Amino acid sequence: MTTVFSSSGLRVGRLFRRDTGLSCMVAFDRTLLAGPVEHAIDARRACEAIVAAGPEAVLLSPGVLKSCGDLFADNRAPRVVLRIDYPMVGDFTLAGEEHHRMIATPAQAQAMGADAVVMCLISGYDDPRREADNLEAVAEAARQCEAIGLPLIIEAVVWGHREKGLEGGRLDGERIARVARIAVELGADLIKAQFTGEAEDMRALADSCPVPVLVLGGAAMNDDEALASFTRNALDNGARGVIFGRNAWQRENATAGIERLIDIVHGIQRVHTKSVR
Repeated sequence: MTTVFSSSGLRVGRLFRRDTGLSCMVAFDRTLLAGPVEHAIDARRACEAIVAAGPEAVLLSPGVLKSCGDLFADNRAPRVVLRIDYPMVGDFTLAGEEHHRMIATPAQAQAMGADAVVMCLISGYDDPRREADNLEAVAEAARQCEAIGLPLIIEAVVWGHREKGLEGGRLDGERIARVARIAVELGADLIKAQFTGEAEDMRALADSCPVPVLVLGGAAMNDDEALASFTRNALDNGARGVIFGRNAWQRENATAGIERLIDIVHGIQRVHTKSVR
């Protein structure tokens, strides 16, 4: 019997290492929202350091891909994941108001050379109409990605004004699992999600997602041991990898830091039962 394997499934598989079944991606899209930040003022130098470490993929903005695309024009280079939306929430609200806008279509991203795209599904907008607009945009992007065989990674997050978390600023695992499952049902090929740090929350999230879950890193911990423990905890409890930004590149020696992270991710050998579509 011949197995039918879609083009998006083929491309999703390329984001993971065959020997471990895991993926270590680096997110270098924060400057799209924050502008030049420490260790990323020179975008090209930062990209060079990231590429030199050899992660499975790098998440970029359209402009950085345009100016640094030659760094990825090599069959040994990381895959390119492109952000195609602009989430104005949290620290990045516009005049205090939350918004969500698309900045590229899946077809435009593919034409630029992207191997996959990322966009947000945000739980907790102050205005429920904006949450509905975000949901509609994700659903439409999912259909467009499906039509051209381009993987869609949905960053399913609890970020809005109405999602204030728990006492002490802790994250609510049930809320994260809810928005992640909604993202899958809208058509995500992969989920990028927050990790509360609690093993049971990670297991519940992974068990309720029919597609692989990659965890985001959040603010820089500035503590390699704490970062290693956080990463191993996520992987031990069902995460299929990481998409870390500041915890990967916001350091004096980004290449060495990312190489250590790659070793942490792929040094853990396990059998995974959830297939990559």
